[in-house]
Amino acid sequence: MASSYGAPPGRWQADALLPDKAAANASKSAASSEAEAHNAWKHIKSVAKEDGKGVDLYDLFYQGGSRKTQYSQNPTGWPSLLRPCSPMLASLPPLVLERYQSCQTVCFCGVFPEIKRAWATVDNSLFLWRFDRWNDVPVEYNGEEQAICAVGLVKPRPDVFVEAIQYLLVLCTTVEVVLLGVCLDTAPGGSGEATEELALQPLPLYTVPADNVTMCAVAATPAGRIFLGGSDGNLYEVLYEAGDSWRHRRCYKKAHTAGLAAYLPSFLPALFPRPGALLQLVVDSERHIMYARSQTSGIQAFDLGVDGREMSVRKVAEISDFKALAERAAGGRDVFGGRSSSDKLGAAVAHLSVVPLAESERLCLLAITADGRRVYLSTQTPGFGGGLAGSPGGVGGRPSTLRAEFARPAPPAPGDGRGASREVSVAAYSAGVLLLGQGGGESGRSRVLAAGRDLTLPPLGTATGASAAAQGLRETVSELDMAVPGEATALARVDSQGTAPLAALEAAAVGRRTLLRDELHSQLLGPPPRFVLISTAGVLEFEKRRPADVLAAVLEERASARLEQFVALYGAAEAAAMCFLLATAPAPGVSAAVVAQAKAALDNPRLTGEADLRDEAAAAAGGGGGGEQATTPSHGFDMGQAVPVAEPEWSAAYRGLCAYVARLLQPAWELPIVERAGVGAGAPLRARIPSAALQTLEDRMRVLAAFLREYQARRARRASRASPATSFFGGEARGSGADGAGPPPAKRQCLEEAAKLEAQRVDAVRGFAARTAEGCFLLRTLIAHHLGRLATRCDEPTRARLAGLTLRDWATGSDGAAVAAQLISVLVTEVGAGAGPGPGSGSGSGLGSGTEDLAAALGAGCGAWFRDEDRTFYRASGLLQRAEAAAGAERVALAREALRLMMQVPRACDLGQVVRQLAALRCYEGVVDLPLAKAAALDPDRVARLPGEQGRAAQEALYEQCYAHVVAVLRYLVDPGAAGGAGEHLARAAQLSADERAGFLKTLLARAARAEDPCFREALYAALVDLRATRELLQLDSPALERHLRAAGGLPERGALAAGAPIGPLGPAQVSALEILARLYIERGRFEAAMVVYLALAERRSGLGDAAVPVEERLDRLQSAELQARSWGDAEAVDRLEVRRRLADLQRRMLAELSARRTASGPEGEADGLQEALAQLGEALRSLAELYNDYAVPWRCWALALEMVDVAQYNQPGYVRQLWDVYLRQGWDARRADLGDGTAPEAAASACLAEALHRVEALGGVLATGGPAFPVPHVALRLEQVAAGLWPERGAAAPDADGRVPGTLLEACRGREDALQRAYEALLGARGGDEAGDQAHRPGLRLRLLRSLLWLLHRSAGRLHDRAPSLAGLSSQPGARREAAALADACERYAAEARRLAPATEADAVAGEFAALQRSLDPPPAWRF
Repeated sequence: MASSYGAPPGRWQADALLPDKAAANASKSAASSEAEAHNAWKHIKSVAKEDGKGVDLYDLFYQGGSRKTQYSQNPTGWPSLLRPCSPMLASLPPLVLERYQSCQTVCFCGVFPEIKRAWATVDNSLFLWRFDRWNDVPVEYNGEEQAICAVGLVKPRPDVFVEAIQYLLVLCTTVEVVLLGVCLDTAPGGSGEATEELALQPLPLYTVPADNVTMCAVAATPAGRIFLGGSDGNLYEVLYEAGDSWRHRRCYKKAHTAGLAAYLPSFLPALFPRPGALLQLVVDSERHIMYARSQTSGIQAFDLGVDGREMSVRKVAEISDFKALAERAAGGRDVFGGRSSSDKLGAAVAHLSVVPLAESERLCLLAITADGRRVYLSTQTPGFGGGLAGSPGGVGGRPSTLRAEFARPAPPAPGDGRGASREVSVAAYSAGVLLLGQGGGESGRSRVLAAGRDLTLPPLGTATGASAAAQGLRETVSELDMAVPGEATALARVDSQGTAPLAALEAAAVGRRTLLRDELHSQLLGPPPRFVLISTAGVLEFEKRRPADVLAAVLEERASARLEQFVALYGAAEAAAMCFLLATAPAPGVSAAVVAQAKAALDNPRLTGEADLRDEAAAAAGGGGGGEQATTPSHGFDMGQAVPVAEPEWSAAYRGLCAYVARLLQPAWELPIVERAGVGAGAPLRARIPSAALQTLEDRMRVLAAFLREYQARRARRASRASPATSFFGGEARGSGADGAGPPPAKRQCLEEAAKLEAQRVDAVRGFAARTAEGCFLLRTLIAHHLGRLATRCDEPTRARLAGLTLRDWATGSDGAAVAAQLISVLVTEVGAGAGPGPGSGSGSGLGSGTEDLAAALGAGCGAWFRDEDRTFYRASGLLQRAEAAAGAERVALAREALRLMMQVPRACDLGQVVRQLAALRCYEGVVDLPLAKAAALDPDRVARLPGEQGRAAQEALYEQCYAHVVAVLRYLVDPGAAGGAGEHLARAAQLSADERAGFLKTLLARAARAEDPCFREALYAALVDLRATRELLQLDSPALERHLRAAGGLPERGALAAGAPIGPLGPAQVSALEILARLYIERGRFEAAMVVYLALAERRSGLGDAAVPVEERLDRLQSAELQARSWGDAEAVDRLEVRRRLADLQRRMLAELSARRTASGPEGEADGLQEALAQLGEALRSLAELYNDYAVPWRCWALALEMVDVAQYNQPGYVRQLWDVYLRQGWDARRADLGDGTAPEAAASACLAEALHRVEALGGVLATGGPAFPVPHVALRLEQVAAGLWPERGAAAPDADGRVPGTLLEACRGREDALQRAYEALLGARGGDEAGDQAHRPGLRLRLLRSLLWLLHRSAGRLHDRAPSLAGLSSQPGARREAAALADACERYAAEARRLAPATEADAVAGEFAALQRSLDPPPAWRF
């Protein structure tokens, strides 16, 4: 296996738990599925539900406790909590000792844990050397002339210095402050550490003068800021830039606390008291607060801003009398009160240390006095409703004061119970552990005391229901076994959390509360904390033993009594969790004997117990002595008792296992596996969890899974050998009597059942651990191949799911498995594209050497994600890639071989990629066969074919996973321009011509037509319907096609649809299906069925959005239905559909007219009514009665009303004449309103007449002449009255009306002169008694009627003359002769009628014109003979 693909680490490969390859394969096969892992994790959480909850240090102090119980000591004979890493003190480098002996001014020393160096200054020389190596040659710097008085190390701000300068060394002399560059690198042939080689680079441009101030302390922030504490009591800052500016040099000094005294002459010192020098500066990088300790034991607090970058540093509080403040703290009177005023050690502050947020949100600072007493301080004044003090995110979260909250007495020296008698020279506080280095005194030897939280007390619940905690803070005090020669001068924690990746994740958790995770939790995440003590005689490294380290020491001694004592103090479950830690992940230096003893302890039921059933135990406790249950008489209805459910009470070993797993996963389990590399949703993704943390978690989980396999095997062997009187775990069984007869049968059965249940749970945990390890391996492999780049090659839904996945989802969720499959596919494809076939791969392997190595690594490292089927699939994918590069017969052979392999493992195939490749390679049969094979493999029980919700859900899943890929290719073949997505990719890859596309489509459809999968056929039909590929659908001609189209269109699958039965609303796809169904019926000659479908489409219910049906579409469907009815030959159906079509057209025109009215400005109420009417009209086709009564009449659409009368053949002459009157009056009124009052009467009359004539001409061409809806005599009368100024109101006559009225009427009558002549004759012959008769008998109007008849007769005579230019020509046309004679007779009658009218002058003129026309029509005399 290639190491570049993240092979399993050597430690667990070579471990005794995995002795051979078979064991490794067994470990691989032990991984559970994601559902099983999810259930296992839920159970682990339920068993360890109280595990991992932290408690605020403030709460521990607040719960109180007497001074006598605040400290405890280890039992007699127990190992000390402090263990030296070497049996003797490492002496200082000889060069340092030599210079120290010749020291003339001053010397200092300290530790820089960041670079693993101890440092010492002697006069003007600085020495740096590795504290973890004996005889290391120190690096010396003596470039300054004055004595060095303070030294500091800072991580510089970016983009200021060259990349090689990783740190800055701050040297403070009596006259200047100098910055040195620190360059770190690995040494040739060394261990590979980045800090192995160190070089100091002078920076002459980065020097500032001290201005007669001796700097006593240096502190740096993570942002690269440098603060100095001066002997004048002021706080300074050194600022540095990449270059000079117009305001400042590139390096300058700024005083933050210099007051008025700094600007006064030096001869006035007495006016101002001189403050004490600042001896220590401490930066709280989480809360962005800095604290300063002065020579007079004063404490100052400075606010660095919300982000720690504000240039104006503000002093928010100062303590000048520390002892007085300490007495006001809780417990302060007991600790500091009642002492003499000469209590110098209690009033002197020796050390300040920050209390991190992980330990307390309220307590911020720890002050340690010279005799070891402690005071915990906060920086905010508590108030009602305020935020937590010291919390940057709380309400008013910036510091405002220094308040002493709790006081703690000095830890007593072990053995004597009294307080520390020596003065504290150095101190350190880290992760809840207090270390005190006490001076050597007369003996010349220093001693080191440690005080850490005592975890042996049982947890108690708080009154508020918050996290469980011990009653008050009780600490265990221990002393370093060896005395340290010389005076202690420096003490610091030096182990880097970077060496423990899980601990680093826990410490760097953003947004997650991790309050005071005690050592029972933290000991699983990293090695023991390591410290360095520097004395005047040398350097000593030592560790603080964790509870597991104490247990290891106890196990190494093989003292059973002491082991039982340890189990009793910590609890059996906690002891079991530590045994799992020692058995699977021992710390370096732990012997194999300790590991064996830890395993033996887990197998010992006296220490870890055994499982039992709770209900049986409860029954035994509550049962009667005689075996009969006592009953209480009841006078009511007896409801019975609930049947108890057998719930195992798990053994301590199993509870410890769950606690171990939960604590181990805690730092990374809920972390997202990726994060955005920038701002915005489109920013690229990158890994969130470091590979080192994943590697550690993988190692631990693999070893745990292998250990649990052995553990279960040992349990099974003991169970097979166990006698009835022996427990399942060996030894005497619980409940057996003194005679060894064993427990009762019922009890023994309960024990056996509980043991079986626990064994099943242990197997589930083992599978969960194996799957988690494989998930970490897979994630590491993806990170090694640039996870962000791989994610960009996935589709958008996969990237979205990946961005929301946590490590828990990745290992135990279905989304995690799906995303992992996509990423593996992309990874293998990418590696295969970059590596050709290897020399030993052969022509049929399909994989290059790089892909083979990757597949082997994935198969061995994450078998749950990469199975043998996956390997076969990727081998076939390699063949497809080779086929894409080949040509001719080789290309075809490689594609067919790849298809053969994929048909063997269809479930493992990524159809999204493969189908496109097969289509591009012209392997058309594979485009259909492979998805169908995968669908059959995914649904072996044919659940998708079942009716109901279950079958529908399964069918949708099959479509997404299988059928959709065939549909994508089909879309491209039918319509390349609208394919999109997969179609565009296929178009680029295949580059098919139009003929090739047509052939491909024909082959694909033929292959699909032979498919026996009905779900696939439904998906195929639906896609073709959506594409409106009618021709292709009709070519299939499958018996199931009609059924599908009916169902897709919303019709019953079987049975005829009654004509006129309402359906809908229908979506576009349903409408397309019914259109194709109608085409299918037409192709089969079933015109009646096609007519019914078109009629159903026309009369379907309307809906919202795409389901809305315009009236124009309904009209088109009715026309199609009418056409099919004519083809069917049913005259009755044709007539019925013709009427429906005319009504639909009327409804369309009604909508258009009302819409136009709504667009025009009108009253607000009318607009609202029009909107409602339009909405109702657009919903469905309306009947004739609805159109007339609900729309035409209320909205005065009189033209449409008359057309409706014509459709209905409504024979009520009086009502129809009334409709014509309101229709003409409507036009007349509208025209008069448009003209206004300023128009001349004759012009207005002419315009109104033109409007009336226009209306008659427009409507007359639609209505049947002489029909019920078009009473020509009445219309002619109204037009003549309008022309004469007699109707609808009296007024001026139209000046140019002659000929306009009869001409318009003739057009309305469609040129039928005889019909118009009869209408006028009817008016002339009308009798009095009604309105028409009375009006027609008026002389002026009667004369106008005769003039219109004269115009009409002239037109008729002109037509005759056109047919026969001379009267002689009429002799050969008998019909023309008769017509001419009739016209002449009419002229004679009309002339006589005109002569009877008045005024005589106009009447005689009209009569003369009739006579002249008669003479022109009379035949010559020769005709009479």
